[in-house]
Amino acid sequence: MSDDEKSGLGEFSARLGSDDIDVVREALDDYQSAQATTRWGVDNPYCPVAGEVLFAARDLLGQPPSGHSHESALTVMWHLAEAEDADLIADALERAPDAGERETALLAAGTALAEGGEPDRRLLALVTAMVLDEGLDVRGRKAAMGALDDLDLPEVEDLLVRLTESSEPELQVYAAGCLATPLRLRTHRDRVSRLVKSWPEDAGWEAKHIREAIKGFHSTYWTDTELHDQVLREAHDELRFPLGDDACLRAFVTLLRSENPYAVGIALDHYESWEGLRHVLEDEERAEAYLPEVLARAREVLRRPMSPAEVSALNLLGTEHAESGDAGLLLDVLARTDSDTVRRKAVWMAYGVLDEAEVKDERLVTALGDLIVDPSVGFYGTKETAIRVLADSLGADADGVLLRALREGEPMVQAHTSYFLVRTGGLDRHRAVLEEVAESWGGRPPQHPWGEDPIELIFGKPHSVHWEGHRLADPELYRAHKRLRAPTVDASYHQALRILLESDDPAAVGIGLDHWWSPHGAVQRGGEEAREAEWALVLDRIREVLRQPPSPAVLSRDYGSEANHLSALSALGVAAADEPSLLAETVRTAASDLIRGQALDAVEAVFRETEEVDPRLVETLGDVACDGNVPLRDRVRAVELLDEAPGTNAVEALVRATRCPETEVQAAAAWGLMWDGVIEEHRAMLEELNANWPVEDAPWEVTRVREMLHAAEE
Repeated sequence: MSDDEKSGLGEFSARLGSDDIDVVREALDDYQSAQATTRWGVDNPYCPVAGEVLFAARDLLGQPPSGHSHESALTVMWHLAEAEDADLIADALERAPDAGERETALLAAGTALAEGGEPDRRLLALVTAMVLDEGLDVRGRKAAMGALDDLDLPEVEDLLVRLTESSEPELQVYAAGCLATPLRLRTHRDRVSRLVKSWPEDAGWEAKHIREAIKGFHSTYWTDTELHDQVLREAHDELRFPLGDDACLRAFVTLLRSENPYAVGIALDHYESWEGLRHVLEDEERAEAYLPEVLARAREVLRRPMSPAEVSALNLLGTEHAESGDAGLLLDVLARTDSDTVRRKAVWMAYGVLDEAEVKDERLVTALGDLIVDPSVGFYGTKETAIRVLADSLGADADGVLLRALREGEPMVQAHTSYFLVRTGGLDRHRAVLEEVAESWGGRPPQHPWGEDPIELIFGKPHSVHWEGHRLADPELYRAHKRLRAPTVDASYHQALRILLESDDPAAVGIGLDHWWSPHGAVQRGGEEAREAEWALVLDRIREVLRQPPSPAVLSRDYGSEANHLSALSALGVAAADEPSLLAETVRTAASDLIRGQALDAVEAVFRETEEVDPRLVETLGDVACDGNVPLRDRVRAVELLDEAPGTNAVEALVRATRCPETEVQAAAAWGLMWDGVIEEHRAMLEELNANWPVEDAPWEVTRVREMLHAAEE
């Protein structure tokens, strides 16, 4: 444990021991919040002091309630309560002031009752009485039953049976769900089946779950198959709905040792699936004794002509039980099958075979390579898995097979092969081949394996921001773009950037600007200083681009004709503090709402970084605010920016905006004037505005201005 962790735990322990109830409650809430994150696989950092947490919760429950102190303590007990806490929880349950705290107390009760051997009789009786209390709402009764459901007691089972006779449909369904566990169904399957038949089809998701439960697990791959042999059919029924562990295991063995391939497949499915054999056994460890026989039978299926059971055998062996000696079995299966499902399972089992082998079986490697380029084989689940198996198991030794896939495979195969070649370091070994394939996709990869763009993996990223997918036709510009996507900055990087920025190709200029301003471009490769060398050139190009007409829409698939202006504006957002006049001109002369919006974003960025705003920007924002030809939302945004402007030289522009006819503009401008020393100077004007503003459906600024005017009078 690090010193910081020790220090954090020490501080937390001190809070738990505080004399201030609110401090202790907040510490318990912090424990609960940390515990809630464990569902995502995150450790609770307070686990080392769980004993202190429980002690503090007990102490808090023993004191008069303060705010939500008892609920916080009970929430902690839901996770940490021990059998000895039963009386304390029972007291809390009896005096719970509302349904929320009662439900929390019931969660804690469930934890305390499940601890140890014999449950506390007082707490058990109290919770049972709540289950049967018809004066309690259905939610409360279900919560009480939930506290008892995990207890293996005859009285709990009897209680569930009583609830299935309830006139409340929701309680009936809930109780039936509690009885629909594999072990309880041994006794109550007929009862639950009768109930299910009485429910409407739309009885809810719980009813749907119960319907599935009483059907039992048939198999994984043979759900449409019924066994005609009476002995096998009865064994299958016993396996699905056993009356005891011994009978269940006898039925399993009967199916497993049968010469009927469907029966064998069903048995293998039941052994492999979490819904199968272990799920219905009271002592699931008894299934482990049969593992050697199950594995032997699975391999026998693959050796013998029992093709209907092959998929179940392959699925069971998988990667967990595969051995290097299974290569021959897999080769035979792949040679004789025409089933995509069998192929998929065989390819996945090959993963385990190759991983286990110190010397990889070249026959199996070749067979997988043939699958990848076979046009009759499906891509999903078969080819994509074969590519992954070869790359992960062989690394660079798979290059020969994967390069063949690049040359002969369809585009989706090429995309996945490229991904795994790059992942195994193949970009350095086969850059020219990979780039040639990537270029053949025309800027649009056929697939994104594991969420990655294979074009970006090969050429580097970003391509750009506003010109994604565009390929520069001029060879020199194309080479310069490729250089910018490489991961380092040196003299050649700056030379490539200048080649793009100085060209007459609008897309090349835009790509250069995107690499200059984007945090994923020059800055990611060389830090902020990577922008310095081209700063003046970038400013010149920004000026030129913003004064040019829109670029041809065909050059940018995502941004169309506004791509060149957007690239320039994004770059201006980085350099705007040095170019207030250019920014002001852009805001004033914006050719579209999108361009104006981007320019206003740049103004906001400038205001955040400066202490005194340039008068030209203030004047421009005032003009935009008062321009009736500009959309209202942009006019209000301009007023809001005047309000945020550093210093005090925006007051005149705000006053001018209050004279606009639109209430939205007036209110935003008036709110910008609500500062000490400014309110009184303009009170008469503000009061006049206030008198003419509507009372209902007014902008939020109207309410705030009225409140401040009233407060200032007092």
